[in-house]
Amino acid sequence: MKFRLAAIAAATLLASTASFAGVVTSSSNIDFLAIDGQKASKSLLKETRSFTINDTNTHQVVVRVGEIIRSGSDRTLFESDPIVVTFQGSNEDIEISAAKLTNERDVESFKANPKITVKTASGTEISTKQEYLKQEGFLPNVNLVENLSDYNSSGAPAAVAGLATATMPAAVATVGSNGKVQKGKVTVQGENAAEQMLQYWYQQADKETQQRFLNWVKKQK
Repeated sequence: MKFRLAAIAAATLLASTASFAGVVTSSSNIDFLAIDGQKASKSLLKETRSFTINDTNTHQVVVRVGEIIRSGSDRTLFESDPIVVTFQGSNEDIEISAAKLTNERDVESFKANPKITVKTASGTEISTKQEYLKQEGFLPNVNLVENLSDYNSSGAPAAVAGLATATMPAAVATVGSNGKVQKGKVTVQGENAAEQMLQYWYQQADKETQQRFLNWVKKQK
């Protein structure tokens, strides 16, 4: 009898837990770049545009809006800068969407005031905090997670402090008192960041690569 009651209780608990999980999907013009501080990957995404959450805690995604728009008689691809969106989870399925952009006027309006909507399956709009994610360094998409961690440490409107990572990338530039870049674990900042990063990567390269780079620089003069 006790075993039967325990089995019923366990089944009830599992059922309630399963019903509490919600699937987060996006409209066709949105791609997930990061989910709760981690780069969006096949292990996180159930499909191309969906993932599962199982609580009502604060969640954060970084998204990019992309559309083929009309530009006169031509069609061009528009891709927005990454946008951080923070929202509360729900036991319902959730859709994250952006209005369809069809022309340059729509794009300019969106760029000036991007709006990402988060709604439950029943149509309830979930309050969000959102803003552009500032990109730093070379190949900013490669550094997305590090940039997001810095953002979450900044106290910005859509930041989630609990998602900031304590570790820094293995190869980040440090500026010494003499103005030259040294190896270390301090993020480069300031007006001369581009020059400092060039110095850093030059120092990291082998002699042959350095020479090829110097030869390339000479040709640019």
